Amino acid sequence: MKKVNIKKFLVLFSLLVCVFCMTACDSSNGTISTTSAKLERKNMIIQVYQSYLEDWTTDMITYLDQNDSAKITSDAESALPLALVNGKQYIVDQEGLTAKTIGFYNSWNSTREELGALKSIGTINIALNKDTGKLCTITVDTAYEKNDKVSFEFVINDDFSLENGAINPSYTTGQKMYKAVMNTIIGMGTVFIVLIFISFIIGLFKYISVWENKNKAKNNASADAQGVNNAIAQIVSNEEQDEEVDDLELVAVITAAIAASENTSTDGLVVRSIRKVNSRRK
Repeated sequence: MKKVNIKKFLVLFSLLVCVFCMTACDSSNGTISTTSAKLERKNMIIQVYQSYLEDWTTDMITYLDQNDSAKITSDAESALPLALVNGKQYIVDQEGLTAKTIGFYNSWNSTREELGALKSIGTINIALNKDTGKLCTITVDTAYEKNDKVSFEFVINDDFSLENGAINPSYTTGQKMYKAVMNTIIGMGTVFIVLIFISFIIGLFKYISVWENKNKAKNNASADAQGVNNAIAQIVSNEEQDEEVDDLELVAVITAAIAASENTSTDGLVVRSIRKVNSRRK
C-alpha cells in the first residue's frame, strides 16, 4: 500500500515538474525570453554591490547635512565627487561628478532651510529598476529637526552613475495649512503692491497735464507778444508812408505858388521829398 502511494506521489511530482518547465519556455516557438535573464542579472549585481550602495547613500546624506550650501556649491563648481571630498572609494559616480548630481545638490540647497539638522537615517531599501539602462532605486527615510519624515530617492544607472536624486519631505496638516496661508498672504501682498504702484502712476498724470498747460500758456504768451510787436511795426510803417505823401503834396503846392509869383514855368522842375525826422525815433 505504501509503495502504491509513493508511486502516485512520484508521478504527480513528475507532472508538476513538466508543467513548470513548459511554462518557462515560449509556447509558440520554444524561444526563451531575455527579459527575465536581464532582470535576474540586475538583481545579482544589486546583491553583490548592496553594501557599497548603502555606504554611498549614508555618506551622501551625511555630507549634505554637515556642509553648508557654500561648501557644497564650491565642491560642485570644482567638479569634486563625493569620493574626492571624503577620501573614500564609492561605487556610484566613479567617473566623476555628473550634471545629475549637481542638480541634486541644487535641490538640497533650496530645501535644507526648512528641514534643519539631521537627526537620524532609517533603513535603506534598494529595489530593482526594470527600466532600460537603470539598475536600481534607493529609498531611505530620514528625520530632521523641523521635519521628522523626509524621504530620499536615488535612481542609479547600469553604469552606477546617478540618474536622479529627489528629496521628498512629508508635511503634517498644520504645516500644509501654514504654507498655504503664507502663499496666500504673499500673493495678495504682491497684488496690493502692484495696485498701489499703478495708482501712484495714475496720480502723476495730473502733474503732467499741469506741466503741459504751463508750456501752452508760455507759448501763447510768446505768440501774443510777437503779434503785438508786428502790429506796432506795421502801424509805424504806415504812418511813415502817410507822412511822406503829405510832404510831397506840401512841396508841390509851395513850388507852384513860387512859380506863379515869379511868372516862371514849372517845366523841368524836379520836386524832391523832404523827409521829416520822426521824433519817436532815437
